[in-house]
Amino acid sequence: MNVCIFSPSQKIWGGGQIYIENLCRYMSQNGVDAIIATSEPDTFSCPTMRIPSVASKLARLRYAPILAKRLKQNGFSVVVLNDLSSLWLAPIFRFYGLKVVSLLHLYLQRKNKAGLGHGWLEFHMLRMASRFAHRVYSVNKDNQQSFPVSVEFVGNFISPWFFDAPGSDGKQYDLGLVARLSAQKNIPLFVKLLAKLNDMSERPIMGLIVGKGEEEALVRREIDRLGMQELIELRPWVDREDLPGVYDQLRCFAITSHHEGFATTLLEAHARGVPAITTHSAGYCAEFVEGVNPITGIAFGPQDVELETFIWDLIELIEDSASYREACRYKAEQFTEERVLGHIQAGIESLIGKRAIKAAE
Repeated sequence: MNVCIFSPSQKIWGGGQIYIENLCRYMSQNGVDAIIATSEPDTFSCPTMRIPSVASKLARLRYAPILAKRLKQNGFSVVVLNDLSSLWLAPIFRFYGLKVVSLLHLYLQRKNKAGLGHGWLEFHMLRMASRFAHRVYSVNKDNQQSFPVSVEFVGNFISPWFFDAPGSDGKQYDLGLVARLSAQKNIPLFVKLLAKLNDMSERPIMGLIVGKGEEEALVRREIDRLGMQELIELRPWVDREDLPGVYDQLRCFAITSHHEGFATTLLEAHARGVPAITTHSAGYCAEFVEGVNPITGIAFGPQDVELETFIWDLIELIEDSASYREACRYKAEQFTEERVLGHIQAGIESLIGKRAIKAAE
């Protein structure tokens, strides 16, 4: 094995985990032996190395030297530190002689009003740690301004099968959201938005929420409080192969997050021809829908939900959603596995050299 992707997350399955699973698979299929170091190997369908739980920062700090030593003893050359939660360990892995690659999903920011982000000490510790990485890749463009080192924006990607997978025949919901039900995703804003849409629309505007999480009870209470029980359906997670059918039931997709990188769900929705709305705080998502031609949606702030002009613009987007199909698919096709994952693999190969890879084979 040559490349180890270190994933310290636990009891979380989302875009970041999908990303590294596909990166591991892509490299393995293209001549680079890769493996994911995780405490939850059964959640991945690619080669894994079981490690103890490192959910806490102290556990990560204690285990990092052990893992670094283990990797060197087993012939690894590169460690990929997955996201900000492991970037701060870069000096340790570099001390043990490994090439260090940082793969960032969320963007580095000072703690915001929603309580998300990093305090002063952690913020500057992460900036310092980035100097020990040989390469820093980011799914989110904002990280290019957050660090004192060069950060390569690679974006997210969509797998080819998602475009052609069997789907659903009809549109049953006007606005949908697929997300973990957590504070970061700001699901109550989605519920409030549906209520505002129904206050102004001449017909019922139907909503769909797909996901599970620690804020499910809060979301249900908000649905009840606003009297949206008949207008919003709340479903649990579905298998990934069934997701195309979910998106095909939507006229428009929504991201209401306080904090994002470049959401996998946004590319998935676009791959199925579905336009989107997204909060300005959702990382690259806002630029993707409004700042990259052709325009395929609307970027907004939470305060905009109170504006009649925004609500009418959204109703128009929903009613005219079919006309965005080809533009959405075109934009999603610009972020292929080959372009994104292939670029990361090429960077890793440049660190260890193809000769080292061939020798290991």
